Amino acid sequence: MTTARITTSTRQPLHIGAILQQVTWLEKEEIAEEKGKIIALPVSPAGPEQPGLPPAARKAINKKIRQCVRNLESNYDLYLGYLELELDDAAARQESDLADDMKFSLAYYAWQLHHSA
Repeated sequence: MTTARITTSTRQPLHIGAILQQVTWLEKEEIAEEKGKIIALPVSPAGPEQPGLPPAARKAINKKIRQCVRNLESNYDLYLGYLELELDDAAARQESDLADDMKFSLAYYAWQLHHSA
């Protein structure tokens, strides 16, 4: 599986799927907070305890992450549209601002996240 170059504080590469799964959990967590419910997040390996962000800052970051995922998804939709117009792959990627391989992979997974359900 392809790994992203986005790293955590321990400098370990993260799988792209794990990043997008975290986005999904962030959305569910925010909805649960609004409804006053608590949901169980998947178990992650125990690590050193780090201070969390205040709820307002976390909400702003979650909103920016969701916007980024939506932008990537719309870029991939553009890419598919250019392919339907019979542009070659390189031109379609260039026109949809997905010439970078990493951005193209992230856009594909963002598109898949919302269209596979």
